[in-house]
Amino acid sequence: MKRGLIFAATALSTALAFAGGVENKTNMSTGYLRNPSRNAESQRPEAAFYNIAGTAFMDDGLWIEIGNQFVLKDYTHEVNSDTLVPVFKSMNIETASSDTTDVWLYPDVDLVVHKKNFAGFFNFGVYAGGGSLNFYNGSSLIAAKLISAAKEAQTAATLYAGAGQAAAAKKYADLALWVRGAATDHVLKVKSITYGGEVGGAYKLLDDRLSFAGAFRMVYGTQSMELSSKDAYFKAANGGDSIGYDAKAIGFGAVFGVHARPVEKLDLSLQYATINKIKYEVDNVEGNLASGVGIEDGKKFNTDLPATLSFGASYSVIDSLLISFSFNYYFNRQADMDSVLGENDYNNSFEFAFGTDYKFNDKVGASLGFAYSKQGATEDANSPFSPVLDSICIGGGVEIFPVERFTLTAAGMWVYYFDVKDYKKMFKLSKEVFMTSIGMTYHLPF
Repeated sequence: MKRGLIFAATALSTALAFAGGVENKTNMSTGYLRNPSRNAESQRPEAAFYNIAGTAFMDDGLWIEIGNQFVLKDYTHEVNSDTLVPVFKSMNIETASSDTTDVWLYPDVDLVVHKKNFAGFFNFGVYAGGGSLNFYNGSSLIAAKLISAAKEAQTAATLYAGAGQAAAAKKYADLALWVRGAATDHVLKVKSITYGGEVGGAYKLLDDRLSFAGAFRMVYGTQSMELSSKDAYFKAANGGDSIGYDAKAIGFGAVFGVHARPVEKLDLSLQYATINKIKYEVDNVEGNLASGVGIEDGKKFNTDLPATLSFGASYSVIDSLLISFSFNYYFNRQADMDSVLGENDYNNSFEFAFGTDYKFNDKVGASLGFAYSKQGATEDANSPFSPVLDSICIGGGVEIFPVERFTLTAAGMWVYYFDVKDYKKMFKLSKEVFMTSIGMTYHLPF
């Protein structure tokens, strides 16, 4: 049983990573879905996240941008072991388990105030996590671990019975009953959201050729997990039909950036975000069996946001056409991305993107971009419930300028993930994600 719950808890450490690193999110605006190459941004308020030094190159005034993303997803893990598949069929357990809980609220806000050579900025969004995982028909991975635990308990019961130790034999026989019952009848629910905000300033110098910026970052994370079963033996042993907990955390960090315009029409950016140490504390533990697997009120563990180094470049080919390149490197090995029941040691990872923005006229513009993400998952570090998979994504969208100083944006992004076909030599991991977004920007000059 403990091993089954350990696998359940690993879902929390990487839950709902749509675009970006293992934990870090880069889909922080409608603009990202429209064109994922954002690191050299210096015309729109979303620079408050992607290129903080670029805010110093914006026009004077107050800039306000708000948006929301809608995420359609399907996360699947499937038993593909020649040994396990017949066992699952004999117990009428589905070999594949999926979560299709869509995300309808995924907001972002960016504010920039610019005057002469100075800019102040604020960003708010979902920096990690982002929603819920609901395996209403159970998890085949947890079922596999519980079946194994039941087999071990039954073997122990037989050995104790043969040795004449009736009390111990009954204890393990009862354990085998409720563990096996939970394998065939359980529901797993996971929720993980980390909200974040940045506030800082940027200053431009050297005859409008160079700017520097710094920002303070704070994040607030919430996690919860519930594993429930209607099995009578499970309920009797647990004192109820569910095991679960809540956890909350606050973390702090900093961001530093530099933006250069060495020649007209060419923009270069470099940005570094420090690690956000995020220490969770467990609360509201439910179920008698929770303490037996290490879930206790007051327990602490870290699920950090790794440090990130970002580079961006853009070039205005003509006044109406901009091409860009972006690169992000995630220092995962410096961070503790653990769960309530175990450690997860991910390798460093990276992503790069190309994109183009074209303005047809004063009323309509369009964008298209491509990105590739190489994740840091290993044989021992992955999340079967929210798989950490390498991916490519294609995004596109439009900007409409119905009146002066007001912009409407709509975008969509399709993400293709490369399956892991033999995780732990027993499971296939896969997922599908399609995201859409709408946003609006207002510029009040002064």
